[in-house]
Amino acid sequence: MKRTGLFLLSAVAVFGCQRDDAPLRKEVAELKAGQEKILDAIKNMPKAGPAAARPQRPQRPRPDANSVYSVNINGAPFKGAKDAKVTVVEAFEFA
Repeated sequence: MKRTGLFLLSAVAVFGCQRDDAPLRKEVAELKAGQEKILDAIKNMPKAGPAAARPQRPQRPRPDANSVYSVNINGAPFKGAKDAKVTVVEAFEFA
């Protein structure tokens, strides 16, 4: 009697735990179809040309090495004599 009851209880548990996985299968199929579309779009993308085929950026204007420039350094920190005949200014950016 115990075995029959245990068997019936097991049978009910097994058949009761089954579920309908059709919606899940449909969702997986839709995901696969979307993935195939993405892969096809990647394959059909135009290829990028070499860097030489791209237009060159215009060069920045360079300062004239033969010119003398005046830079206002009043109030700036300095090293050396205040009455020096030549002042070398070092400028830079942190960028």
